[in-house]
Amino acid sequence: MKNESVDYELILETQSSGDSAFLKSILDSEGITYYILGEHVAPYIYHSIPMRLMVKKEDAAKARDILKDFKISSAYGGLKLFEDNKKDG
Repeated sequence: MKNESVDYELILETQSSGDSAFLKSILDSEGITYYILGEHVAPYIYHSIPMRLMVKKEDAAKARDILKDFKISSAYGGLKLFEDNKKDG
């Protein structure tokens, strides 16, 4: 069996565990493959680092579309969305 790497793309950053849980429920319901980088560390270092939503590259456009109207509820410092920098062509 050949080991194949899976490419992930950064979609957004948040410092709120509540937002993280909400995002996970949305992506799970849509069948989008993702992980949240820093999810288990951020709460223990007082949210000084963001949690990064990483989505499988092939699902990135769909995830961005689904989350385009997502509003942050956090008081920890905000949400940073990462736009798709690829040009059509």
